[in-house]
Amino acid sequence: MILDKEVKINITERNITYFKEKGYNIKLNESLEVKIEDLKRFSRININIKCDHCGKVSVMKYNKYMDNFDRYGFYTCRKCSYIKKKITNNINFGVDNPMMLSEFIDKGKQTKKIKYGDENYNNNEKHIETNLERYGVKHHLQNKDIMDKQIKTNLIKFGTKYACQNNDIKDKIKYKLNKTKYNQSVELYDLKYNLNILNKINDNYVINCDKCKKNYEIKPSILQLRLLQNSQTCTICNPVGINNISEQENILYDFIVSNYNGNVIKNSKKIIPPYELDIYLPELNLSFEFNGLYWHNELHKNKDFHKMKSDMCDEKGIQLLHIYDDDWSYRNETIKSMILYKLGKTENKIFARKCEIREIKNNKLIREFLNTSHIQGFSNSSIKIGLFYNDELVSLMTFGKLRKIMNMKSIDNTFELIRFCNKLNTNVIGGASKLFKYFLNNFEYDNIISYADRSYSNGGLYKQLGFELMNITPPNHYYIINNRRKHRFNYRKSELVKNGYDINKTEHEIMLERKIYKIYNSGNYKFIYKHF
Repeated sequence: MILDKEVKINITERNITYFKEKGYNIKLNESLEVKIEDLKRFSRININIKCDHCGKVSVMKYNKYMDNFDRYGFYTCRKCSYIKKKITNNINFGVDNPMMLSEFIDKGKQTKKIKYGDENYNNNEKHIETNLERYGVKHHLQNKDIMDKQIKTNLIKFGTKYACQNNDIKDKIKYKLNKTKYNQSVELYDLKYNLNILNKINDNYVINCDKCKKNYEIKPSILQLRLLQNSQTCTICNPVGINNISEQENILYDFIVSNYNGNVIKNSKKIIPPYELDIYLPELNLSFEFNGLYWHNELHKNKDFHKMKSDMCDEKGIQLLHIYDDDWSYRNETIKSMILYKLGKTENKIFARKCEIREIKNNKLIREFLNTSHIQGFSNSSIKIGLFYNDELVSLMTFGKLRKIMNMKSIDNTFELIRFCNKLNTNVIGGASKLFKYFLNNFEYDNIISYADRSYSNGGLYKQLGFELMNITPPNHYYIINNRRKHRFNYRKSELVKNGYDINKTEHEIMLERKIYKIYNSGNYKFIYKHF
């Protein structure tokens, strides 16, 4: 937790406007005490903090603390960081220690077999051989000189021959033994979510529901996912399975209804019969499909399912937005910002003519901006052009030479427009046109290629900028790993074979054996801007 209520900052040209908007009466170059909650999210000022687990007090940069807090909902010092590691492992693997999973054990055996010719190889014999050579004994502690040296060190450090004889060490060991894995988990969940955990049976939590007042049992991995999604954790009120997806649809529906006053039609099969649209806004010709990763993977939906629904909506002049549940869980603010823009409800509006245009070299700034504001996050680029309002980046467009994966090596001096986005919850009116015009006027090019993911875009922006539609690409697939979509690039057959998998099997066969399934998007719009 943060101990400071206020901190002293220096007012500069970069922050004076921001703090004036916060209601502070300030002048340039003066010092000012500001409330912690009024600091900029990425402020690097030092603050006093306390570990939420052990109570240790220390000093940390505000932005680093917020990164830590945003991810876990609490802060721990380095000594207590094992708690966060357990949370991450449970989210990603469903267990505290993934090395105990059969998948990792088998992988270790395969590595040993490739490296040493024996899947049960251990270096104990080599260790004994080295000790015999160096010390004349099988174990180095059997050597009298080493033992005497260790006893001398222990006497100086602990006042006893052996560390475990020291009373302070004894108390520390007892404390760690008594503070069991269950008690640590209960303390952690109570600290972060105030859950009424009663017991733990076979690694599952038994919790009393505040809503139905009944006790329910839930797996740690499902509990963590539901907490992350801000979903009802009770397995009685919200049964595990298809109803979990319905719960997320309801949350999405409630968000739209709370921000839009027009007609909202839910779960209708009359728009693109016989298929259902989860949410449809007829006045805006806009619809939403909530895609749960389990019910929309290749086991339940064919590769063209999402593309087919997008095509059917296109034919009726309707834009269909596909909201995947990992984006809704892990990039919730970005998704909400995008939805508000589609609804015409973005509150912050800035005119591009009031902004300063700059080429940007600061990759850290670019990474932070894209990871926060763009649904696909950061991507490398060689040309980065931004609009700054009151010295703050509010709109960004990035370019790079056409990448090899696009199979257009024969076109000389062809660029790709890689990313464009505005600051979260901000509409920079005329921003895209200003940034694109700057590129056209300051860089030599033959053609510019760009791709728009049909899950989130209808390509309207590209048409405004003067691009021509070349074609719609087939659906791309991702692999679902630990409840998140992962790009297929890291799971190519060549990479899988390097990790010990069967060279005689296809990539897909290997992934299916691992129970890792594909999920497909709706394809991409491919656009080109020609230099005449």
